[in-house]
Amino acid sequence: MEKIKKIKYLIFGDGYLGNKLNDFLDHSIISKVHIKSVDDVKKEIIKYNPEFVINSIGKVGKPNVDWCETHKSETLFANVIVPALMVEACQELNKKMVHLGTGCIYSGDNNSKGFSEEDEPNFDGSFYSRSKQMAEKILKEFNVLQIRLRMPVDSIPNKRNLITKILKFDKIINIPNSVTIIDDFLIAAKKLMDKSVTGIFNVVNQGPETHKELLDIYNEYSPVKKKFELIPEKELKNITLARRSNCVLSTKKLESLGIHLTETKRALKECVKKHVEFEEKKKK
Repeated sequence: MEKIKKIKYLIFGDGYLGNKLNDFLDHSIISKVHIKSVDDVKKEIIKYNPEFVINSIGKVGKPNVDWCETHKSETLFANVIVPALMVEACQELNKKMVHLGTGCIYSGDNNSKGFSEEDEPNFDGSFYSRSKQMAEKILKEFNVLQIRLRMPVDSIPNKRNLITKILKFDKIINIPNSVTIIDDFLIAAKKLMDKSVTGIFNVVNQGPETHKELLDIYNEYSPVKKKFELIPEKELKNITLARRSNCVLSTKKLESLGIHLTETKRALKECVKKHVEFEEKKKK
């Protein structure tokens, strides 16, 4: 009989972030179970007996959050019901739960301060954002580590990667936004788990970026220059079904624990450079 290896991190969610975490963390595994009940979660926890249960399940919409507006039942179940089932199972079995949330529940930069983990959400322009707010409020009642990400950026092309996404658009807005460099997120997430802290943490890089700045960096490195047109936010609202969150988050709480993510512009340059190199290799 094959012996099951010791599992420290049990990950639910076989998507972009779940696989990134599984590749990065030692002694981790992704559950293949489709969660429909608390018992589904409990069986997996009992099977693997992990220290941490990580929820990376979520509906962000395909190809974007507009999908959530027309698929509210599926979005509600994945983004709200599943985390509620998971926290109940973790409470019963005394396991540490980690939930991947979002900072896309704010609008603006909070008078240049950035929104902290204690600030009340002020953006409800999409069902996706409203569903993530519901989950965050539920999980705040328990000792759960909630990690807020924003606009993931990676050096490897992927439909969830902001670089890959933005290259598909000919028209963009030019509003400052916090972003999360995936390599930094992985390191920060492990450090937070190592410290066994709970509560909400904004895990974004230091300083906001604009889409124009990102494409300007891309055009510095890419032999194929991306042409784009800047449009006002009100014009974007006429194109999309759901409104989009544009916001800046504070990183003071994370930094108070000694966890510092790379300065955004420097990290973006490194990611974009590798992204372009990856694109060029594929052409050969």
